[in-house]
Amino acid sequence: MKTTLTYTLLTLCFSLTAAAASADSVYAWRNTNGTTTYSDVPHRLQPARSNTMNIRTHTVYRPIKAVASEQTEGSVTEQQNQLNQKITEVNKQIEAQNQKIAEDNQAMKDDNCKAARLNRNYAESARTNNREALKQRYDADISKYCN
Repeated sequence: MKTTLTYTLLTLCFSLTAAAASADSVYAWRNTNGTTTYSDVPHRLQPARSNTMNIRTHTVYRPIKAVASEQTEGSVTEQQNQLNQKITEVNKQIEAQNQKIAEDNQAMKDDNCKAARLNRNYAESARTNNREALKQRYDADISKYCN
């Protein structure tokens, strides 16, 4: 009884230690009352509003500010031209991807056509009772894939 209780307590201590060690960092922020709050979830689920603290080293990191997007230099027409160039590049990439997909689809259709013709030839020389049913099936496959 005594050893069972000891083992249970040891297991509980190790599991709590492992849980605390698994949380490398916590979020810290000041409440409206001025008290510091620590949590594993950022304040209002917004990491930019909370400092991050490493538990092992006790170092506090400020939230990373979002990097401002490109500077708006030049006139509106220059910005519009740059935007049009970016859109054109994206459209070219999409067209290239669509072309590749179309080529792959055509190759697959050719392979299916070849397989359907081979199956039809097999059905022509097959010695089975349902030769006519096989011919009809493979003729349908040929009309489907070889157009």
